[in-house]
Amino acid sequence: MKPIQKAIIPIAGYGTRLFPATKAVPKALFPIIAEDGIAKPVIQLIIEEALSAGVEAVCLVAQPQQVDPIADYFSGTVADAILEKPELAAQAERLTEIGHRLHFAIQEQPEGFGHAIYCAKDFAAGEPVMILLGDHLYIPESETACAKQLVDVYAEVGQSVTSLDLCHETELSLNGIVHGSPDPESERLYTLAQISEKPTAAFAQQHLRVEGIPAQQYLCNFGIDLLTPLLFDILDYNYKHRIVTHGEIQLRDAMSEMIKQEGMSGYRVAGQRYDTGNPQELLRTVNAFGLQGPYGMS
Repeated sequence: MKPIQKAIIPIAGYGTRLFPATKAVPKALFPIIAEDGIAKPVIQLIIEEALSAGVEAVCLVAQPQQVDPIADYFSGTVADAILEKPELAAQAERLTEIGHRLHFAIQEQPEGFGHAIYCAKDFAAGEPVMILLGDHLYIPESETACAKQLVDVYAEVGQSVTSLDLCHETELSLNGIVHGSPDPESERLYTLAQISEKPTAAFAQQHLRVEGIPAQQYLCNFGIDLLTPLLFDILDYNYKHRIVTHGEIQLRDAMSEMIKQEGMSGYRVAGQRYDTGNPQELLRTVNAFGLQGPYGMS
């Protein structure tokens, strides 16, 4: 298995749930106070999550109007007064370093999560990729970052791996839900048999119950995927033949086909995920990260 050296992060949404703030600034550039006490935009924290796991290059799948403000941010171009302060100059240098690793793919029309990833097929260029959601952040329960946990599992199992979490039955309409068998030697590892995007409760109760998972709870996607190049063959087929779910090209549909053709593992990450895509969850994220840093109580 080739190591994961490329990451794809779709950010092409309109940010309607955070309007009118998103009229002033793309939601990918909303600030969060990171664990080190430094204010960073959401997208920088997501990119740093990928880089911490060994990724070398990152592709943002964006709308045309999003490219310039984000590229400018990661250019490292700042006022001379900033560069006179060593601690700020170091942050500017970090932005430049990330900027050198950054690529863009354009999604002109939103046709689903799977379509967004398909737009980055030229960037992937036949290599395995890490896929991260463009509005989710992570806090690990150990010193190992959530994405790095998944990379370690990928190296161990030698096949695609999706990150997993627990969700309640009331959250089925918000998540991709998996069915699989627990690994007898690891309480967090599963051999997957099926993925269903936003299933009904009746379907989930009949087809997606997993041994060892409490009643009314299911294994759902956590937001980070490590996938082999087969992904893009399947997405290409689904796009050309208009294979859609809920009217869109779905990444989970492609992953379900990958399970059938070459297998896939799932891993319950030791960590918490945080959404920044709507006001209530953004506030929860800000509070959680604040408690981690020098201004919090931890």
